[in-house]
Amino acid sequence: MAATLAGNFTILGSVANLIVLQRAQKSGIAIGFWSYFKLGAPVTVITIAIGVWLLK
Repeated sequence: MAATLAGNFTILGSVANLIVLQRAQKSGIAIGFWSYFKLGAPVTVITIAIGVWLLK
């Protein structure tokens, strides 16, 4: 869970994210920081909530 947490949160959280987004941009698909963050932030919060719930 913790290994991918930063990558889920923002584009800059993972080098793999940057590579994929760069390749997507070359194919004509542009994904900006804020559009990624709008989806990544809730996914990160849900992941943390599930992790806390599993520790109980």
